[in-house]
Amino acid sequence: MPSEELRKKLLLKKEKSAAELLTERLTGLRVLGYASETDVPAWVADSLREYRRMDSVPDSRIGDGCDRNQWATWCEGILLSVEIGDRFYCRTGLVHFPWVDCQVTDRSWIGSIRDTLGGDLCFVSHDGRSLVVVFEEEYEYIAFGRQVAA
Repeated sequence: MPSEELRKKLLLKKEKSAAELLTERLTGLRVLGYASETDVPAWVADSLREYRRMDSVPDSRIGDGCDRNQWATWCEGILLSVEIGDRFYCRTGLVHFPWVDCQVTDRSWIGSIRDTLGGDLCFVSHDGRSLVVVFEEEYEYIAFGRQVAA
């Protein structure tokens, strides 16, 4: 078996375990499955590239000295401002399972996502019309929100 093929099989096996753990670790959410890159609109990838540029201007920011509740309130406000509701996709960082399909079941969900996936987060509304990206910077968190027409 060629080494690249073996590497892909090993990565898939490792990521299946990681995806199962992710499902267990996310609380306040019902995990409805995983989505591929093709399930998320192409404009999302374009926006992510734009937001990663050094000259991009965030829509919102909060200092890294904020407490857990302040951060959660800030993040939830951004999500609501672009109409990302109780059902959304969240980027996982996994190659084979890049997006987790989530349904909010209780208020602890946002802290659970941050604890599980870290400070750099990406949310896409289930209808594919809204995007929120949060980056954890050295001294602050910054966020970008976008909504596109139907």
